[in-house]
Amino acid sequence: MTPVDAIAEYMAEPPLAGPYPLATDRFETLLMDGVRNVDRALRTAEAAGAAFALGDDRPPHQVMLALEDARLKLQFALNVRARLVEGYQELMRMQL
Repeated sequence: MTPVDAIAEYMAEPPLAGPYPLATDRFETLLMDGVRNVDRALRTAEAAGAAFALGDDRPPHQVMLALEDARLKLQFALNVRARLVEGYQELMRMQL
């Protein structure tokens, strides 16, 4: 076996993918899924609070968890929105 033969077996391997995988999801899809997720959490929390107020035998800690989950998701969505607006404003300030 010559040194060239030893290298030849490695050359038969397919080339590796690029450093970054191709994005399959569109930004619009990711954004809409996030908004739907926040909306679902808010509706769930509202339903849990209303059921608890009407005397449902739901444990209070489950209601509080649903409310806190909705609050955190909404707060995160508002922070993402603020960052997007800030980034857009920064792009608009750039001179071409």
